Amino acid sequence: MVNFILGFHCHQPIGNFDSVFKKIHEKSYSPLIRMLAQYNVNFCFHASGVLLEWWEKNDPELIKIIAAGVERGEIELIGGGYYEPVLASIPQGDRMKQLEMLNRALKRLFGKYPEGAWITERVWQVDIIEDLTNAGLNYAFLDDVQFFQAGISGDGIDNIFRTEYNGEFLDLFPIHERLRYKLPFAEPDESLSEVLYVNGRLSALSVMFDDGEKMGGWPDTYEWVYGKDDKKGWLDNFINLINSGDNNPPVKFELPSRIIGSTTERTPVYLPASSYREMGEWTLPAKKRHYYEVMKSKDSSAPLCGGIWHNFLTRYPEANLFHKRMLHLSRKIDYAAKTYRKDLKEASEELLKSQANDAYWHGVFGGIYLPHLRRSIRKALIESYVLYKDGIKKCIERELYDFDMDGEKEILLSNDYWLIIYKPSSGSFLALDYMEKGLIQPLGDVFCLHDEYDISKFKGKAEGNTKERGGTPPQTIHKGVKYPSDLSESDLKVYSDLLPALEMTFNAGRLCFKNEFIEEDEVNKSISVKAPGFLKDALKLGDNPNKVFANLSIKIGSSIDILLASKPGIKGILRIILRFAVPGGSGPAVNVNVGGKVRGLNNYIEKEFNVDTDNIVCISDSFWGGKITVKHRASGEFLEKYNLALRPVTTISLSEKGFERIFQGVELEYSFNLTPEEDFSSIMIINIENIEGHTA
Repeated sequence: MVNFILGFHCHQPIGNFDSVFKKIHEKSYSPLIRMLAQYNVNFCFHASGVLLEWWEKNDPELIKIIAAGVERGEIELIGGGYYEPVLASIPQGDRMKQLEMLNRALKRLFGKYPEGAWITERVWQVDIIEDLTNAGLNYAFLDDVQFFQAGISGDGIDNIFRTEYNGEFLDLFPIHERLRYKLPFAEPDESLSEVLYVNGRLSALSVMFDDGEKMGGWPDTYEWVYGKDDKKGWLDNFINLINSGDNNPPVKFELPSRIIGSTTERTPVYLPASSYREMGEWTLPAKKRHYYEVMKSKDSSAPLCGGIWHNFLTRYPEANLFHKRMLHLSRKIDYAAKTYRKDLKEASEELLKSQANDAYWHGVFGGIYLPHLRRSIRKALIESYVLYKDGIKKCIERELYDFDMDGEKEILLSNDYWLIIYKPSSGSFLALDYMEKGLIQPLGDVFCLHDEYDISKFKGKAEGNTKERGGTPPQTIHKGVKYPSDLSESDLKVYSDLLPALEMTFNAGRLCFKNEFIEEDEVNKSISVKAPGFLKDALKLGDNPNKVFANLSIKIGSSIDILLASKPGIKGILRIILRFAVPGGSGPAVNVNVGGKVRGLNNYIEKEFNVDTDNIVCISDSFWGGKITVKHRASGEFLEKYNLALRPVTTISLSEKGFERIFQGVELEYSFNLTPEEDFSSIMIINIENIEGHTA
């Protein structure tokens, strides 16, 4: 008898479109669970809290079907983090909140607490063992490659393993990678053969636990899995093949808790920090990934190890900044709750939402390139911060903290309207959040294209992939990549750093500012920074590095006022760049008014302005309900005119559908030709207001 554990992990990211929830539900979750229940198949089931909430509202009948399967002992509930965080990336206290929150939801909906854990993206780190066991979870699933990296042989992979940390024990089931690729992407008899045999010998235990979405929700899989024109699909045929009794030896759908209870045998193991193989590959920069792929092609059986999930925080500065903001706020909330006995439960709940993993990384599944996914978790963090400030009764905050982990402390400034993170060494805004209730938005969240292996492959050779259709198994999304045909060089421009919401450049270098003082005005609820500026790359440009280039003043009230005044003796091109993320994207809900002309954000716009006049740019977004107004005035006797360029910021990224072009935001670039004879000044006022008639 071969015991076969079949499990499905079902999840949709916070902030994903309701139409996506509905489509995947109809094509995957609903038919999959209903068919397995109809055949009385024993299987493991994990769903994130976000998806459970959607099912409660949109398909309560499915909840009843799952509950009935649990009661019959056919469905085994699997726990985990409620909002699907990477447990290894969040504070220990928040881990327990996430785990217990999903435990309670499963008990309420299905009448039973889970015994096992789904480890998000199988990101393993030994210190999560204590939290899992403290939450009542005594086993988990990881990929077989993680065991191979620990020295386990292919002949010994079909066992129950036991590991420990600090005296707490956890049982582990290895998910067979080859089986993940066969189900449902091979003929049923070939899939069954993979269940029966591991490395050519009879298996004692086979485990397939993978995304439920691939069972009909991935491209070209629905008809293959569930059939067409009254013909049975892969799932019907696979179940019937196993249940036929004709297999030698027979295969039994079994549940992990029964297997654990039927034997005391365990194989001790200690695993490195790791994840599944593809995730380790995705974390690598393009050049390192190339070398990795070369080595893998020489010996596909070698237990090669890519990076760990946390490497995304070094690859994507935007993810790193947001992650450190999340950690920082978590500590602040815990400290205030314990020290001042404040009820910050709502702030804590919003913080947990901001820990959802999907918008922190990118592979085929991770969604850091998707603005609506980033926006949802960033808004949750802002909401949490607003609730925190309400709870401690504080309007103005200023803090020094190294948010990007580069050794320099940035300055966080906030009042009732704005939160900015200001970096003195570049005079830039790393974050620009609007916090007035009803219009809360991470306005500075403009993402750029980073060093991606698949992009480098595309640059070298973009070849379309031939789809296999009809009765032929579909390709997995790891192989079936479609390339766009209309990309320009600008679409493929790669950045190594984040695009700040505000930056100032002079000739070839950024400006560097030293903070002289910060002032608070509690009466007017404003805060300001004043700083002298130097040329960061002065030595390279042949200038005096100690010479004050300009004075910068930033005042944050209901608007943000930015005053830059240069000194005489400066010659060259000064650029002041603003970048805004708009929730309505480049669609019809958003338009821009530059000099009286209204256009969409997909247009490149160039405009020449006169000095000593108020020049206004308005970006209206009826989807969001807000309007961004930038009023600007420049002065200088030598300067008669200056230029403004407005351009969309777009990226391309790989998803289940292939490469997609994505609108990220809009960039305003003010350009001034400075001469050494005269002073120069520029004042910029950024303001947010409700669109008339919009109810927040």
